[in-house]
Amino acid sequence: MPQSNPDDLLLLIRCPSCGQRFKVGEDLRGRTVECGSCEHRFRINDEVIVRGKKFYPGERRDASLDRFHRVPMAMGTPTPAVPTVRYAEPPSPANFEPTPPLRILAAAFGFVIIVLMALLFILGAQRGGTLDGMTTENRLLMAGFTALLATTLILYGNPKTRFKAGLIALLMSAGLIALPFFFTQGSAPLDQANLPAQGVPPTPRSEEPAADPNAALRQEIGTGPLEDEIERLKTEGSTKTAVGLWLRDLRETNRIVVRDYILRTLKADPDTHYYPRGNGDFLMVVTGIDQSLTEVAAVVGALGSEIRNHPGISVVEVKVDNSRFLEGPIEKLNDREDPAFYDLNKRELESIDMQRVSKAVKRLADAEPSVYRADITRKLIALLSADWVDFKGDVARALSVWSETPGPAGEAALAVLREAITKGGTVPPDLVALIVKERNPGIVPLIDELWHRNPTQWESLYADVGNPAEPTLIRFFPQTDGSLRQSAVRLLGKVGGAESLPVLEAATAGADAELKVLIEKSVQAIRSRMGE
Repeated sequence: MPQSNPDDLLLLIRCPSCGQRFKVGEDLRGRTVECGSCEHRFRINDEVIVRGKKFYPGERRDASLDRFHRVPMAMGTPTPAVPTVRYAEPPSPANFEPTPPLRILAAAFGFVIIVLMALLFILGAQRGGTLDGMTTENRLLMAGFTALLATTLILYGNPKTRFKAGLIALLMSAGLIALPFFFTQGSAPLDQANLPAQGVPPTPRSEEPAADPNAALRQEIGTGPLEDEIERLKTEGSTKTAVGLWLRDLRETNRIVVRDYILRTLKADPDTHYYPRGNGDFLMVVTGIDQSLTEVAAVVGALGSEIRNHPGISVVEVKVDNSRFLEGPIEKLNDREDPAFYDLNKRELESIDMQRVSKAVKRLADAEPSVYRADITRKLIALLSADWVDFKGDVARALSVWSETPGPAGEAALAVLREAITKGGTVPPDLVALIVKERNPGIVPLIDELWHRNPTQWESLYADVGNPAEPTLIRFFPQTDGSLRQSAVRLLGKVGGAESLPVLEAATAGADAELKVLIEKSVQAIRSRMGE
């Protein structure tokens, strides 16, 4: 018998809403279904069941009607079996869909928070840093929570490669959790007795006598770190000392400027750092200095007007004037025609922010020295002599414009030039030009040394020295050769006199054609100046 068709057991129905036809099982008769095309709900009954037109056997010629035979049919010659093709299961469409942007952002955020937390553990785990006083256990708790959150976000953001993403997240998390074991500085809890009390009356420390007049002030400032630093220096036998600066009402944006100012003016140890005390107050422990408390108070006078010394606890109290950190109106600072141009730039020279000072120096170097000439010159000379100024070339250029009386500016520049040559540092040409302009005789041996190193760069400034350079050039002329001798011949032609003629004429013997031409021109220039 032919095999029965499974479709014969299905009911053909039509959706009463859209007319779409479907085949459903007999078991759904009398039940409510939903149209897959228009989502209309209806009950399967005789009204929706499609009835085929009745026909009798023999009326239609259809091969499919052979399965209704009840008599065995004659089987024909069996045909050889054809192997069927088997296909793999079709891949899930989700594998070809692009990753949603939300998942990408989540994965990126997971990587970012691990990196940021790692930087926090590395940079903030120092004395005075963000994590100062946080114990290693609490740091591990932070690292673990961050690692868990980041791993979850990374796995969520990589649905197609979760194994690889999870492996990378685990490696980064392991590195993050290991950081608190390597960067342990500042992991000791802060002494609560050294912190300012919040609404609790101060109590004297157990090791201090109850009658200590500075007990309340110690408690208010929290001088524990300062006392520990002083004790450490004594234990190490250091000749240096440490003092505390109680900076009141200091804004966070000005902390770096103040710290740089203290480090360069007092030449303090780089370990100098802040301790926040709440309400805009900070205790700065300045260590590794030689100055007394009075000298320190004079230096910090640039930060504010209200200054008090507390010798009993080695602290200088200063109420910071934050208005001193504000730069003047930029349009007036740059407008040379504005009446306030010179006054504002003169004030900028007195700023403790070296970036503002550098910009003011450049502006004044291009201005006409009409007012405040003595004051600006005095300030520029002080800047030129300061060790921490790294724009001495700009200061020298400004001094060449503003210096009125020869002498002080040239002496200061000469001292700076000697130090630069001794240390082998870079020599700004404007610094040498200032000394030459000041006609300081001490420039001759120094510029001669520079000229021997690089004759091309320093020849023109050497010539500007004039006749005082002739004896030095004649003395070292026999030791010159090549391009250095050619430069020496040109210089003698510009600054030489009667004493240079025999030297040049003697150099003609054995000289090449180019050098002979230079010697002839120099001799003619000298004789022309002599009126011959």
